Amino acid sequence: MKNDESSTTDLESQMVQPSTPKPPLTDKSNPTTTALDDDDANNELELDWSSPEDPLNPMNWPTPKKLLHSAIPAVYSFGLTTGISTVVASVPTLMSHFSVSRNVALLPIVLYTFGFVIGPSIASPLSEIYGRRIIYWTNFPILVVFNAVAAASDNFAALVICRFIAGVGGSGVLAVGGGSLSELWEPKDAGRVTVSYIIAPFLGPTLGPLIGAYTVNQYGGDWKWSIWVVLCILAPVGVALIFMKETSKRQILEARAKREGMMEKRRKRPVASWGEIGKAMLRPLHMTVVEPLSLALGLYTGFSFSMVFSFFGSYAYVYSTVYHFNSRQIGLCYIAVIVGFLFAIATFGYFDAKKYRPAAERTGGKVPPETRLYSALVGCWLVPIGLFWYAWTPRESIHWIVSVLAGFPFGWGTLASFLSCMAYIADTYMVANTASAIAANGMIRFTLSAVFPLFIIQVYEGLGIHWAGSLFAFISVAFIPVPWYLFYRGRALRAKSHYPTCPY
Repeated sequence: MKNDESSTTDLESQMVQPSTPKPPLTDKSNPTTTALDDDDANNELELDWSSPEDPLNPMNWPTPKKLLHSAIPAVYSFGLTTGISTVVASVPTLMSHFSVSRNVALLPIVLYTFGFVIGPSIASPLSEIYGRRIIYWTNFPILVVFNAVAAASDNFAALVICRFIAGVGGSGVLAVGGGSLSELWEPKDAGRVTVSYIIAPFLGPTLGPLIGAYTVNQYGGDWKWSIWVVLCILAPVGVALIFMKETSKRQILEARAKREGMMEKRRKRPVASWGEIGKAMLRPLHMTVVEPLSLALGLYTGFSFSMVFSFFGSYAYVYSTVYHFNSRQIGLCYIAVIVGFLFAIATFGYFDAKKYRPAAERTGGKVPPETRLYSALVGCWLVPIGLFWYAWTPRESIHWIVSVLAGFPFGWGTLASFLSCMAYIADTYMVANTASAIAANGMIRFTLSAVFPLFIIQVYEGLGIHWAGSLFAFISVAFIPVPWYLFYRGRALRAKSHYPTCPY
């Protein structure tokens, strides 16, 4: 059934692959394939949908039910990632309230973000054994309870520790959300439905400073509301989870077999040992270390992604120093970045329709992964354009809107490159290792994103606004060759991989 597991990752559910024709009864239960997927194929063949119209198949559920289950990971991801940056508006208050330095006051943000490096690596293999729903049902209370304790605490150590636990325990959904969507929708429908899920982790950190600033101001500067507001955003998810059903094919069919007394008639699937689970959890780290392709893409996407997080500090410094903005006005500056994200989605969709799909139709789905890189070839130029623009336009003699608009090309280039690179990874590493490769990318992205806010103000104070901004712009210029090199030399690099990769 391995050829049937087409929707492998969080992004593949949006990046429709019209590759090889599939039989009516497909196994889409493995969007986060790990080392645990080496079960005897005969065991899986013994349990299958009773017919293409099997009512237990999530793809045959009523549309309202499917939309509910699609909204859960989208809203959850938005609330989860919004929680990264809503606290940004409270950093000055935390500094005065707890008498700590700015870097120490950033720890509730930094460690919460770093938790996203660990949580998905734990949840991914566990979801293969216990299903998708249990990940939502365990992650949500951890996220809510520990954020609530953090908000209620007047002890800074408790605030930091609880935020870290909330980040680790609540971020596992990032590893299974795309899998849930791929189990609900046929590839031809997935693209339209999953746009909100794809953009949610980008919208969250970008809108967080705006949401946090207005909320804290509304409640008299109380820093606790920068966390309480996240729980308000997540409240609809808590209600929806009550009605959530399992979407994993394996779990659904095994539950039916137990009800009908059929389990003893089939050979039992081997239960993975904790050693095997641990090995699956460490695979992304191994790929980061030994795979030059994975490392290069991780650094390329990670730098642009972490620059979004660096804006938490640089926007506050630049716009308060030059234009004397308050926290609410600074939050509004992120709108240009968000508009850029929307253009990035359109760009990726354009190249998917004009380049990838026609190639797939001509070759019967045997399309080189490099065909996915077109939007990155555009995005790699837009990021440095936006950063140089942002570096040199903040001046009292230049209207503030000019520097704010620099966020548009930056956001456009960042997300266009990210979508393109994730599709490239998915096509390169195929079913067996895609989830680990994307998890490896996530480890680099969120590690860099957690670290950048710690030194960004020092860089701007030391070099000045223009040259500090130029420093990061020059670094982005150094990354321009990455997608171009992969576009022309990717096949040779894939041939040297330590893992099985796409043969064409």
